[in-house]
Amino acid sequence: MKRGIIALAIAATMPAMAQNSSEATVLTIDNKAVSVGEFERLYTKNNTNATFDSLSLSEYMQLFIDYKLKVTEAEQLGMDTTADFHREFDEYCTQLEKPYFTDPSVDDSLAREAYEHLQWIVRASHILVNCSPDASAADSLKAYKRIENIRNRALKGEDFAKLARTNSDDPSVSRNSGDLGFFTAFSMIYEFEKMAYLTEIGAVSPIFRTRFGYHILKVTDRRPNPGQVNAAHLMIRVDQKADEATKKAAADKIKMISDSLAAGADWAQMVSRYSEDPGTRNRQGNLQWFAAGEMVPEFEETTFSLKNIGDISKPVLTSYGWHIIKLLGKRQVDPFENLQEQIKKRLSRDVRSQMAQKAVIERLKKSYNFTEDKAALNELAETLDTTIWHGQWDANKAKGLDKTIFSIADTVRFTQSDYAKILAHHDPMNKKIPVEIMLKDDYEKLVEKSIMDFERKQLTRKYPEFGYLRTEYHDGILLFALMDKMVWTKASTDSAGLEQFHKANKQNYMWGERFEIASCSYIGDAIPNTDKKNVDTKIIAALKAGTKKGDYEKQVRTSMTKLGIEPDSIGMGGDAGKYNIVDGKWCDIDGIRIDKDSWGKAKSKVMNHEGRSYVFYLVRKLSPTPKTLNECRGAAIADYQNKLEADWIELLHKKHTVKINEPVFKSLIKK
Repeated sequence: MKRGIIALAIAATMPAMAQNSSEATVLTIDNKAVSVGEFERLYTKNNTNATFDSLSLSEYMQLFIDYKLKVTEAEQLGMDTTADFHREFDEYCTQLEKPYFTDPSVDDSLAREAYEHLQWIVRASHILVNCSPDASAADSLKAYKRIENIRNRALKGEDFAKLARTNSDDPSVSRNSGDLGFFTAFSMIYEFEKMAYLTEIGAVSPIFRTRFGYHILKVTDRRPNPGQVNAAHLMIRVDQKADEATKKAAADKIKMISDSLAAGADWAQMVSRYSEDPGTRNRQGNLQWFAAGEMVPEFEETTFSLKNIGDISKPVLTSYGWHIIKLLGKRQVDPFENLQEQIKKRLSRDVRSQMAQKAVIERLKKSYNFTEDKAALNELAETLDTTIWHGQWDANKAKGLDKTIFSIADTVRFTQSDYAKILAHHDPMNKKIPVEIMLKDDYEKLVEKSIMDFERKQLTRKYPEFGYLRTEYHDGILLFALMDKMVWTKASTDSAGLEQFHKANKQNYMWGERFEIASCSYIGDAIPNTDKKNVDTKIIAALKAGTKKGDYEKQVRTSMTKLGIEPDSIGMGGDAGKYNIVDGKWCDIDGIRIDKDSWGKAKSKVMNHEGRSYVFYLVRKLSPTPKTLNECRGAAIADYQNKLEADWIELLHKKHTVKINEPVFKSLIKK
């Protein structure tokens, strides 16, 4: 309900960035100005095919004034200062700001690049030398020298797999000798993926760094992406460290299974009986869909080599054991248009999401003439020591330092003393990062935050649409909170007020002409030893007797028992119901329509409907009468809300001063 009310009140959407609109004042409430641009915008958004004639504009102006009066009242009550308000409003603003801090051209370029990578699968081997992102300069240099030496040996022709086994810090090297198999976009971290696609087949890449350390890779193959496959497998586990007898027994067993399948054995039964993969054994070995790079190389190679749906492979050995693979399905890579949104979502979840924002930061730096003095930063850095690891560094150690470290638009100046105060309140660090590395990362984040904070303050000026949306949501939250307090909750909890309102307005909640009808039904097959017409007559008499004694069900059951009919075969409502006359012509009794003038002297009617016999008896006709509060509570509450709101708005008009700038308002009229 809340979101719907806000949407109705502000009709908030996210159109393209608008040009500057008029700031002329069209309305003031308690000396607070409302621009003609805001009024015109909301008028257009809340009126499909809006016409700017005098009558339409005047009618909307009254609604707009009521809306703004409520917002003004909420502000004067301090409802825009509560923690709940700020939490919701800040959360919205954060989402609203996002498009202004990302570069769509970078996003589009990265999406295109990812799709181009998806057209191919690459096979590569790699060597890793561990180096933490927060390693000291000395440790980073040591790691770099080590990977450089390994690369030089690879370039001179040494076997890459042997170099990997003896030098790589990647834990998987013991089982794969550095060979990562085939992979495609999003299978590896972005830096690795990009270098793999830039490196020619057979070539050794330049040294590159990721969060894991320094890498080199050698591309051994590149093929068109075969898409995805859906496969099932039957597996016999074999530990790589098992003795020869155990390995031979596993090999003999998988050969026996393979021969049986080739001879026509049922796949599902063989998987259920022999497979040692508990995760897939109970679903006929199904592994679901997968792409290149998601399975171990030997398994993947065999699966993608299967040509026809239903083909079953020969046994294949991987680091996990023996497998027999059955192809269940194949599908190609979709066109870019079909994958574009999916690709962008995946981009938003990896390091590429930061690239579009960094592009905006760099653009803003140029736009706002960002300048920095690294010498001043280094001078401050010299006063830092390892006490900062524990959150105990003293800003007095930088006493007297007050040079500007960076400035934005020649208006925001961030000095050494400003930074010292921040560093003095640095949280204790879980990891003892070298001070120079800590400061480098911290400073970069500080600059980015300062640039973004400065830009946030300019968004309303630079992009009026942003300002309008921000204001609308601000007002919408306040409107909902105040309406809930003054109208909705009050109407549903003020029992005395609601009863008084209902009593004064009973004429608005009337029943029309109604019939009170008693009824029961039965299945014809349940009447074995008597005439059906006689049964109907007895039921009518029982319903008539029930009218006098006030117990229809008892009368019907007693009558049927006398006839030797099992009472449970009779469907009874247990009471008479009241039914409206529709269009003055008929009443609807659970889907059965009966004309109001068709009852006859006996005031009864027997009808067949969906295989059952129904017996109806007209107890009496009811003249129009007022509904009780319980019978019309929903409608009464809604009307009571409207009255409360109308009375409240009347008070707001008396409490606040409203002035329309007539010349500006009339300028909106288009003849």
